[in-house]
Amino acid sequence: MYDEINTCSNSSDKFDLDKEKSKKLALSSAPSIVRPPARVQSTASAVCRICHTNTVHECLISPCNCRGTMEYVHLSCLERWLNQSSRNYCELCMYRFKAMKTKRYKLCESLKLWVRHPRNRDHIGSDALIGVLLTILTAALVITSSMGMEYFMAEGSKLGVRKDWIRAAIFLFLFTVIMGYLVTVYLIIRDHFSLWYRWWTSTVDFHLLLPPSVNRKFFRQINIADQCIV
Repeated sequence: MYDEINTCSNSSDKFDLDKEKSKKLALSSAPSIVRPPARVQSTASAVCRICHTNTVHECLISPCNCRGTMEYVHLSCLERWLNQSSRNYCELCMYRFKAMKTKRYKLCESLKLWVRHPRNRDHIGSDALIGVLLTILTAALVITSSMGMEYFMAEGSKLGVRKDWIRAAIFLFLFTVIMGYLVTVYLIIRDHFSLWYRWWTSTVDFHLLLPPSVNRKFFRQINIADQCIV
């Protein structure tokens, strides 16, 4: 009898062990539930619309009325783009920025850059050659007329023309030649000066004057996102 009881108890113990093992196997084979991390609404996914990056060295700002993927931009990228395009407004939403203009080059530096440009150098060379030829021609006419005035008056008197009329005609001719020369030289210099001055005054650097609210807006969003991530 005792043997039967021991046999029954051993079989019940084995049954219990098998049941516990089956439970463990069922739990281990069951798919684990992984909770996705909470999504943080952060502006870290925004990138600069010009350089297409978002670095920690410079913050992004929203200075105009653009929205979506074109909303944010680096201040340095925006100023560099405005300076290269020589404009002070957004080419997308036409928002006009408040900016301070400063000349990019000083007077002597701008003159050197203007003269060294190949196209301007060719124009200056050709006009200088024209000026030299006109100077030589004008000087030859003046010298010839001055030295030959007595000869012209003597020949005119032979023809019955008064010397005063001949002298007045020669002076009028010299005046016309000299004035024509001076006007031509003035026009050549004025053309080059006007082109250079227009380029010099239009080549400026824009420094944006953003309101404080634009700068603080994105700083506050970044701080909240960093706190959530931590």
